Amino acid sequence: MIKNCFRKKSIQTKLLITIFFILGFSSFLAVLVIANILPFSSNVFIHIEEGLKTDLLRAFRLYNTLTVIFAFILSAAFITFIINKTLKPVRALTEGTKKVAQGDFNVVLPIDNHKNNELTKLMDSFNKMARELSLINMLSNDFINNVSHEFKTPISSIQGFATVLLSTNLTDEQKEYAEIIAYESARLTRLTTNILNLTKLENQIIITDKEDFYVDEQIRHSYVLLQNELNEKNIEIDFDLSQVKYNGNPELIQQIWNNVIGNAIKFSKENSLITVSCHKKDSQAVVSIKDNGIGMSKETVNRVFDKFYQGDTSHSGQGNGLGLSLVNRIIQLCRGKIEIRSDPGNGTEVIVCLPLE
Repeated sequence: MIKNCFRKKSIQTKLLITIFFILGFSSFLAVLVIANILPFSSNVFIHIEEGLKTDLLRAFRLYNTLTVIFAFILSAAFITFIINKTLKPVRALTEGTKKVAQGDFNVVLPIDNHKNNELTKLMDSFNKMARELSLINMLSNDFINNVSHEFKTPISSIQGFATVLLSTNLTDEQKEYAEIIAYESARLTRLTTNILNLTKLENQIIITDKEDFYVDEQIRHSYVLLQNELNEKNIEIDFDLSQVKYNGNPELIQQIWNNVIGNAIKFSKENSLITVSCHKKDSQAVVSIKDNGIGMSKETVNRVFDKFYQGDTSHSGQGNGLGLSLVNRIIQLCRGKIEIRSDPGNGTEVIVCLPLE
């Protein structure tokens, strides 16, 4: 089988060489004729009338001119084909590198085992690197998931006991300590819950428990849930909501609006305004949430979906850096897109697009 394959390739190669030899030789003769270096004069057509001789020479020169043009076009096409075939593995390697840089370690580059050049060795090394990174990432996620699961029960107990202590007769100092214990244990509970939810979503491929609901109603529900945070900073929300029906998991989609609007409140100044719009555009539900807060640098925007990353450390006590990671994963499962536009000091706009079909 392999010998036949090589024999076919050899025949194809010989055929190509023959074609190019004929074209090259005819093109060389054509150039000589056109340049009058190899003239086809009356000696060639001595027995032909003068008028017919002129027509034949003109036709012959036209034929040779077309032969040269055809040879150049065919040569250019062949060179383009060779270049594209040569650069194909380089393009595959470039795309694979981009995916790995975005956190996708399941990339496998196709390798031709019959070739043993430097590029093939590089692609093989890339596949080994991607497998090792995937294994390390899996072990890391399993470790975090197991630790979070083990932490959740004792932390919940600590939080419950702290809450009970707050209802008893304590001194002001003891009450302050109990409040700190209750607050921090609640924060750790949220952290472990988010880690477990994110791990579940990362291992999830399809969305289940889908039903029809209205995106605009969910956004209004988030507004009610976050009313205390809005009142604390005296922030108003300007709504521009159209009725948009969506089929999906309402619990997951609700997490998107709760997290994004919650972040807008968290990073907004007091007595400011947040603009929220919801419209249907090109078979998509497009939601925009824009604040006038502190904004983000370009570096922060590029890393904002990384787990545990917090660009503004002054608000680190209010979150754990997993909110937008959850949001991004939910949107990926929904085959949607999320875009963040931000400048330091000029606020942030988050645009979420969810396909309706």
